[in-house]
Amino acid sequence: MHVAILGAGALGVLYGVRLAVRAREDVTFVVRPSRVEETRPFVLEAVRGGARETIEAPRRAAVVPGDADVVLLAVGTEDLEGVREALGASEAPIVVLTPMMPEDWRKVRSAFGDRVLAAMPGVVSYVREDGVVRAWFPPRPTLVDEPRAGSAAAPVHTLVRSLREAGLPVDLQLGVHETNPATTVGFIGIAMAIALAGSVAALVDDDELLALAVRSAHEGREIGLRIGRADPLAALGAAFVTPLALRLFFAVLRRASPEAIFYAEEHFGRKLQRQHVVMAREIADLAVAKGAPSGAYAELARRLDVAVAG
Repeated sequence: MHVAILGAGALGVLYGVRLAVRAREDVTFVVRPSRVEETRPFVLEAVRGGARETIEAPRRAAVVPGDADVVLLAVGTEDLEGVREALGASEAPIVVLTPMMPEDWRKVRSAFGDRVLAAMPGVVSYVREDGVVRAWFPPRPTLVDEPRAGSAAAPVHTLVRSLREAGLPVDLQLGVHETNPATTVGFIGIAMAIALAGSVAALVDDDELLALAVRSAHEGREIGLRIGRADPLAALGAAFVTPLALRLFFAVLRRASPEAIFYAEEHFGRKLQRQHVVMAREIADLAVAKGAPSGAYAELARRLDVAVAG
């Protein structure tokens, strides 16, 4: 099958390289027009063991090719508004790896109908300074909304088989478009606090900001209960997180995997600042709409606005 990957960041490259190298699928990376003429290879490297997989000459395009069977959407939340132009005339099913709040989901479904399916990645990756994508492959599967009978069903089922062949476990489930945001709101406030602090070490040394991060996790759990069923482990963590628990967690993580700390600081901290601004506002508004506490996320939104503007 022909898979178009819309977005050639850490997630897009991970899924695209695995599909091309292991499943032998035809893959096109849809990138910004200014990047279409780039020729550098895409390199995926496993954190554990360091095994590398490479597409030496990845096919890049500014719009989704007309013969693409399915689109994997892996752009940032803040870039969702520009998706229509990149899709071109394609009518292929769209599997969205980007975390979407309910309002984002409503807009995307309103624009593209039943061909849009939500997904929740089961992998973690980031782009190193040299362009290599470093990835962790935990045992949890990527979750994809169960497609309804219709034009999207056959291509999505074929994609699922290809992803499994590529060594990426996948489960089809109902309600992934609710599970993803219900899970995200429980922890993303901590990532926003890391971005504001500038580092994990600075966050754990800042009692006020750390307390705000903890409050956001508790608020997120309450919001999540009103929009869907969160990942059980994430929901449990959000329920019992405290400043002490966060300090202990980061201390253990620093000893066990310094690269994971770097990932948290670089990816969730600096790289996603624009996305954080958008999501913090959306989550605060969602909390109000659902009658859930919103003070911590509203404060995070205010601080992020100031930080980005500065």
